[in-house]
Amino acid sequence: MQVDIITPEKIFFTKKNIPMVTIPAIEGQMGVLDDHLPIITFLKPGMIKIGEKENQYFFTTGGVVDFKSNFLSILCQEIYSLEDLSDKKIKELSDRAKKKTEKINSSDKDIFLSYTLLDELKALQVK
Repeated sequence: MQVDIITPEKIFFTKKNIPMVTIPAIEGQMGVLDDHLPIITFLKPGMIKIGEKENQYFFTTGGVVDFKSNFLSILCQEIYSLEDLSDKKIKELSDRAKKKTEKINSSDKDIFLSYTLLDELKALQVK
């Protein structure tokens, strides 16, 4: 399948002949293989794994996934390769998420996603 990861600023990643992608779908971890049923779903913050043997890992703060005809589009608010995710960046993302949880007018969805982001960032710091 072809995989494209796109942010508002750029095409972050594009590659053909990817055997499998694991995404942090809002329903839970989801594996997408060639000829998967068409899907559209939301991403929660977490790790995207591309490949089976020689894996590439990316961290996203959330987004939307569309799969149809062996073409997977991942539209992300923000995404980072693990090599580019420094302690400073993790702290910046954590601080921003904490502020969202403290806002009085935040929706339940925003609060849920912010706490999920905080949990995922804590898990990254442990590794």
